[in-house]
Amino acid sequence: MVVNIGTALAFGFLVFMDQLLRNWAGFLDVAPQGRPIGTIGDARIPSERLEGNFWIEIYNWGVQLILPTIVLTLISIAGYSRYTRASMLETINQDYIRTARSKGLSDRVVYTKHALRNALIPITTIVAFDFAALLGGAVITETIFGWKGLGAIFRDGLNTVDPGPVMAYYLVAGGAAVLMNMLADIAYAFLDPRIRR
Repeated sequence: MVVNIGTALAFGFLVFMDQLLRNWAGFLDVAPQGRPIGTIGDARIPSERLEGNFWIEIYNWGVQLILPTIVLTLISIAGYSRYTRASMLETINQDYIRTARSKGLSDRVVYTKHALRNALIPITTIVAFDFAALLGGAVITETIFGWKGLGAIFRDGLNTVDPGPVMAYYLVAGGAAVLMNMLADIAYAFLDPRIRR
């Protein structure tokens, strides 16, 4: 059953990508000024030019998210890699890693199943805290890219001294922080068997 599900998902993904690649030329034909990825503002193609093509609409929606997504994710990657490296170096010197090696387990099993799993516990905490900071960074990113999103609403609320959007932004950011910390606590139970008891 697992093989059937895996095969179905793999072929479904391949068919999806095949359809996207077949419609890339059509997307370039209707893209404004021959620039498929807009750098400033919501540069999506107007819906009347798309003629109802589902695949070109997916391109239209997706390529406008590439640059803001890269900007928001690159901020955290360096920090996560440093934390992971430091946590792995500390975990590798523990007694249970030496015990696992003395049992004859391969290095791959020792590092992935034993060391990395325990090294991810502090990283889980950092990821939960960074999610609320990601919403704060979206204010700057949306300003730079000219997007109208949650950050732009927050900024406009500050400029017009309107407390409604500002309070809504803080409510969403605070709720996201609480939700992510709850998910981090649930993830601790999967990562560390001592917490399950």
